Amino acid sequence: MKDDSKLSKPCAPKPGRLSRRGLLRSGAAAGVVAVAAPAIVKAATEPQVDTSFKDFVISKLPCDDSLVKLQAKGEIVVGTSDDWPYSYYPANSQEWSGLDADIIKYVAKMLKIPKITVSTVEFSGLIPGLLDGRFNIVGDSIHWTIARSKVVEFCFPTYYYSEWLAVKKGNPLKIVSFADMKGKKIATLNGTNYAEWLRGVEGLDLVVVKNWQEVLQDLVLGRVDGIIYDQPVLAASFKDHPEWPVELVEGYEPRTFKNPVGYSRYAFRQADAQWCNAFSSALEWMQDQLEMQKILTKWNLTGYNN
Repeated sequence: MKDDSKLSKPCAPKPGRLSRRGLLRSGAAAGVVAVAAPAIVKAATEPQVDTSFKDFVISKLPCDDSLVKLQAKGEIVVGTSDDWPYSYYPANSQEWSGLDADIIKYVAKMLKIPKITVSTVEFSGLIPGLLDGRFNIVGDSIHWTIARSKVVEFCFPTYYYSEWLAVKKGNPLKIVSFADMKGKKIATLNGTNYAEWLRGVEGLDLVVVKNWQEVLQDLVLGRVDGIIYDQPVLAASFKDHPEWPVELVEGYEPRTFKNPVGYSRYAFRQADAQWCNAFSSALEWMQDQLEMQKILTKWNLTGYNN
């Protein structure tokens, strides 16, 4: 679910502070004028890290204390859509599990945040819930888009995967690409990039549903001609259910390219620059120390996904 990625925005100049351009302009108007450098106001306390992670450091952002506040509270609230295999609750279990769950738990330990509370909503409600303050991070697989980048901040990339096309076994309608979908009924998950892409296909009969299980069910029961969804989910589901009369399309070329935009990330409020930046620093450390690779391997992903 997926233009270049943005880095955390620098904090806006505080009232009364001269920008570099303003400083030059003042000097030109007044001749030689001594301008004292404004003092940087630091947060009451510095953010902490678990020093057992050797050489792990985070940058000090002077204008934001969002991480400090979370550390003082000792808790983060994570928004997810109960999305297997990324972020979900197994049947008859209260243990938050999944690829993204493992990554976020690891980072929370690095940043000395002992408690994680999980809030489950539909995928389309993740960003609105974040903006409303119901949780501190969208901790489900989500990707950078132009529309999303206007309202939330994204952390450092985590892992890559693409969308894929699945159809009825034997592909009787010969659907191999978006161009073949005109006049066909295609389903995908509401709130995803896939839904945005499919809305741009002329003559396509688009079905958007609230959860990924419905996407699969629509295809298995023959309600739609094809579906677009996450390749790892489709591949794992079809492997577990060989009796289903469905298949992944050979020769499909995904629109999700393997560049930073194609990588899964997590979303943060734009005001929470310190929290987002520290999280990114932790992810970079995990990549460098091969801890990310260990988690990906646990979930049957390979170097291709890193």
